[in-house]
Amino acid sequence: MSDLEEKIKAHLNTAPLADCLTPLFCETLRWGAPRGMTPQPLPRAGPEGRPLTAVPVAQLSGVRVFRVDWGADRPPTVTERRKVHRALAPVYAEHLLCYVTRDDRQAAFVWPRKRHDDKIELRTLPYEVGSPARTTVERLAELAFRLDELGPTGQPPVATVISKLDRAFSVEAVTKQFYQEIANWYFWARDCEEVVLPKDVESAEDRALFLIRLLTRLIFCWFLRKKRSPQSGGGLLPDELFEEQHIRGLLKDASPEAYTYYPAILQNLFFATLNTEMDKPGEPPNRRFVVEGDGRRSDDHMIHTFWRSAHLLHDPEAFARLLRRVPFLNGGLFECLDERVQKGNSAFTEEVRIDGFSNDLEKHPQLPNFLFFGRDWSVDLSGAYGDPSRRRETVHPLLSILRSYNFTLTENTPYDQEVALDPELLGHVFENLLAAYNPETGTVARKATGSFYTPRVVVDWMVDQALLIYLNKALVRVNNATVSHQPDPRLRQLLSWDEVMDEAAPVFTAVETEALIDAIDHLKVLDPACGSGAFPIGMLQKLVHILRRLDPDNRGWRRRQEAAIARIESPPAREQARQAFERAFARDNDDYGRKLYLIENCLYGVDIQPIACQIAKLRFFIALIVDQSIDPHEPNYGILPLPNLETKIVAADTLLGLRPGQLRLDDERVRSFEEDLKQVRHDYFTARRYRDKKALRARDRELCDELAKALAASGHFTPHDTRRIAEWNPYNTNVAASFFDPTWMFGLRSVDAQDAGVFDIVIGNPPYVRQEQLRGLTVTGSDGQPRPLKEALKERYECYTGTADLYVYFFERSLQLLRTGGVLSLITSNKYMRAAYGAKLRTYLAYATHPHAILDFGDAPVFTSIAYPCILVAEKVRHVGYGQLPDPASLDQAGRVEQLLDEPDRAVRVYSWNPGKDVRDLPDAFEGQAHSLAQRDLKPDGWRLEKPVSLRLLDRLRQAGQPLGEYVQGRFYRGILTGLNKAFVVDRATRDRLIAEHPSSAEVLKPFLR
Repeated sequence: MSDLEEKIKAHLNTAPLADCLTPLFCETLRWGAPRGMTPQPLPRAGPEGRPLTAVPVAQLSGVRVFRVDWGADRPPTVTERRKVHRALAPVYAEHLLCYVTRDDRQAAFVWPRKRHDDKIELRTLPYEVGSPARTTVERLAELAFRLDELGPTGQPPVATVISKLDRAFSVEAVTKQFYQEIANWYFWARDCEEVVLPKDVESAEDRALFLIRLLTRLIFCWFLRKKRSPQSGGGLLPDELFEEQHIRGLLKDASPEAYTYYPAILQNLFFATLNTEMDKPGEPPNRRFVVEGDGRRSDDHMIHTFWRSAHLLHDPEAFARLLRRVPFLNGGLFECLDERVQKGNSAFTEEVRIDGFSNDLEKHPQLPNFLFFGRDWSVDLSGAYGDPSRRRETVHPLLSILRSYNFTLTENTPYDQEVALDPELLGHVFENLLAAYNPETGTVARKATGSFYTPRVVVDWMVDQALLIYLNKALVRVNNATVSHQPDPRLRQLLSWDEVMDEAAPVFTAVETEALIDAIDHLKVLDPACGSGAFPIGMLQKLVHILRRLDPDNRGWRRRQEAAIARIESPPAREQARQAFERAFARDNDDYGRKLYLIENCLYGVDIQPIACQIAKLRFFIALIVDQSIDPHEPNYGILPLPNLETKIVAADTLLGLRPGQLRLDDERVRSFEEDLKQVRHDYFTARRYRDKKALRARDRELCDELAKALAASGHFTPHDTRRIAEWNPYNTNVAASFFDPTWMFGLRSVDAQDAGVFDIVIGNPPYVRQEQLRGLTVTGSDGQPRPLKEALKERYECYTGTADLYVYFFERSLQLLRTGGVLSLITSNKYMRAAYGAKLRTYLAYATHPHAILDFGDAPVFTSIAYPCILVAEKVRHVGYGQLPDPASLDQAGRVEQLLDEPDRAVRVYSWNPGKDVRDLPDAFEGQAHSLAQRDLKPDGWRLEKPVSLRLLDRLRQAGQPLGEYVQGRFYRGILTGLNKAFVVDRATRDRLIAEHPSSAEVLKPFLR
């Protein structure tokens, strides 16, 4: 820490905290004394409506700092902070509030940032006295002024003060710094020679995934530590497992080079504690150490719910007492991936070791303690980053990194942001790590600084646009109104995060409210490339927000779920569902009940990377944990075990579906097996005990085997297709399926014989992979033989051209998966709007959809994962079967557009982004500045988004002017050759010679792939 940061920390850790704020601001940060300021009474703004007083602390250039003594032992909630802000804002619009809790242990610095649309977003810096987290200290240091910055009057321009506040309260800065430290650790551990992983972690990719999985599990535990009991203040996980001084007391050998912390503490916590039910009085213990066999294999061998590595612990029983305090979480994230697999068709099995949870030193991973705690290291990461300047990077041990940051369980919204690591920012970190190891994006991602994710405001806007169209249809139906392409304005208020609207909420009739809840109840949403889960989580947040406004006491939502349970035919299944329902809605836990149902019935995700699916599940788990209360007197501390999401977020190749009609068989036996499988997977969602899950998996396997026989007998499948359909195993989280089919994987069946679509909304950010990278890729064909990927795409997609980038096929696949009337909301490259390879896609979109909104970011640096990003929100109006797409050239024929389109003059709202704008202003920029085009103007030869008056002017210029090519009579010259290979590309020998002559040349001579 710098001297300034040490001074700030000393202030914050000196009791009483309330008395330290004035010297902190007026002396250390050099803000002015609060001259002329008086205490401001805030009637009914405190806890339980009690009065508060805002006490002056400091001021600078009209920005006032106040202290609020908060009458509770916890900082104010978002709603309470907004209430205080509304009470103070009429007197002091620009201010900074410093809340101090009643027990003098916590503080919250809250800055109400005024946006360009005049709405207020509250940004909060939390602090806990004595915490090792350095985030708040470092952020407050950004508020310090040098004497030269204060100027001769001691009052710098107010814009300078606001700029410093903006930097200090920047969530993005914290995320970027955290990602950099985690990435440094990841690359260090990946290439560390002392790290030896289990035998079946063989390839470089497997090694990377092992480490990302470790990070996922450990960071999830760090979030769990933030969940504390209101009665005792204790957390879900004992601090002793993560604090170095306690770790040294637990382990016999805690030296840096020893391989003890990971197997003895973390593996036992992950696999045999968080994934194992707590002991129950009067029953044999679930949580115990394995019993070693006397010279023979133990009966506990390969049972991963028992602790191991007792020989590494000082006092195994003391350690066991710590772990017995930890609640059972379930959810699959902590299931050990070691397993026995059958060897071919023989009766023999072999052990597959992915996690290596074993007492056998040769089988468990060897991760030295210095990776987790101890001193910092100076490491050469120039190779990992492809940057010679990074030869001496400081790398912190993993526990030191995590201790240094504030974590919060609450997901930020566009209007309320805690300057801490929330679950969404965790998703951003893993998006970047996944991109760093992914061959298609690795080089770019390693050099980028944290932008391989979809910004929060973009996700929120895309979710809103899709829901506006979907929910508007529900209002049109219930009111028997004329279909309008402009959504009901009340819906915009309903979806808004602005809490002020809660006091004057949009008024829907009882019938309309019921129709909207019914629409959400039946909603099916898919992200076809879900990554870390940004879009499914964004959709979950917004749906819960809507239900909270429409049905604040949850009566309507509960009534619908009770009715659904009553319709279950099987008495045992019905009783199991009823018990799960009662647990979900117990203890006035309304949001938990809302979320659990939405996750099970409405939200689905697919990604080709299994580890991405794990991270998306983690985001859902945190979303459910945050709404639960710890009660030490309740079973499992009152924590409801998390659901199993293996059949909600699946690892599969979205683009390679089964052939049309393959699983649309009317064979009664097939239907019967499908229904049985659907019930098994529904039961698995809420299964808690390991033996129950094991039995359901076995039943799932039996049904799949029987179904395979029925499919083979039908004659509609090749033997290979029969095998791959039946052998798909949703419970194997290490392998992605070679196909995706929503009927088979999610139990969703289309009711339209002509349209296989089953989803109401398909939303996401498909991977941007250039067509050149597709050339050498192969897939397995129906005959079981490898074939070029492009060949497989050609026979499946109307939009295929040899030069099309991968996202083109995601458009068509998404529309195939949508039911007619469903909504598409994708962010991709904008190249399809003008490139020759996009002609078929442009025709497809014009013919099969009604585009509602197009937002073209152009070359604005919104994020790195897409070149020239663009959002398209469109409604599917017709199904296009294979061979049914009109020829793009035919649309130039007179009257052809009118013949093909139902409403060729339908308005499409379009907006081209100004690169200088802040992306956070996206919603208001689009609403205020978008213009309309007629759908007929979106032509196959290219989509031009200029205003109609500009397009007409261009047409006049074309008619009146002479093209440049004609003017110069075809004599174009080459100009400056920026890519002249003779000048810029050298062979290996020349490279070595140049570096030998001038070593600095190594920094500019880079490997070149043509």
